[in-house]
Amino acid sequence: MSKKYEIIYADPAWSFGDRLRSSKKKADGKMDYRELERHYETMSIKEMCEIPVKNITADNSVLFMWTTDAHLEEAMKVINAWGFKYKTIGFLWNKKTNKGNQVCFMGKWTMKGSEICLLATKGKAHSMIEKHNVRQLVEAERQKHSKKPDEVRNRIVELLGDRPRLEMFCRDAKKGWDVWGNEVENSIPLE
Repeated sequence: MSKKYEIIYADPAWSFGDRLRSSKKKADGKMDYRELERHYETMSIKEMCEIPVKNITADNSVLFMWTTDAHLEEAMKVINAWGFKYKTIGFLWNKKTNKGNQVCFMGKWTMKGSEICLLATKGKAHSMIEKHNVRQLVEAERQKHSKKPDEVRNRIVELLGDRPRLEMFCRDAKKGWDVWGNEVENSIPLE
């Protein structure tokens, strides 16, 4: 592949193990468990690290990668394997209901209602910044399972400009973005 991307936007298919706890109870009073694989096929950390992202990124590039707080350690391994260095939290998504209330669901330790998008760089990526007033906090309505707010893609382009960009683990293609994933048409091959 000859095209090199300066922006990688990824929402990896993190695995929570066999089950993800739900706040719903069955008729017998026991906790219900929902299988993540009902929504999408997950990957192991080893499989994610083996994706040849190094081969498709420009010398100066930025990675925006969604993760959960439970996967921070694994996310750092993937970032490093892909040839990037962690810099900061790029975006924090405060999930809202369709009525504007904060979404809250039971986590292992505390109630959850937000997700983080890590920012990592390769080379002299700091020189790519075009606007210094792009906000980190995104308050947007939660939609279907795992769908991230479109606003984040817009903010990435606002921050870095109209550069060659790829969305990984994509479900629905957006204008201006090349896509890779098993749930989208016209997925580019990664070599």
